[in-house]
Amino acid sequence: MGEDNIGPDDEAVPGTGVNDHAWEREHRHPTPEQARSIGYRRRDAEAKLEQHQQEAREKAGHAEEQDTPDKDTNQKETKEEGG
Repeated sequence: MGEDNIGPDDEAVPGTGVNDHAWEREHRHPTPEQARSIGYRRRDAEAKLEQHQQEAREKAGHAEEQDTPDKDTNQKETKEEGG
């Protein structure tokens, strides 16, 4: 029964019994340098994602314009006929 009481965190951490506190200190909290590196990579990834999304929006806009080229001319003709 005692073996069934293992929590999810206990499974993720290798339990050797020797220097467990050292493993946790080394792997649980990043150093300031590692935190900065993580922040830089996150900002770069977000910028790249934003760039890809913008390119996709532009591509979709161009495809939409090419699919309906008469849209603008039809609107002009209806305005001229009505006015």
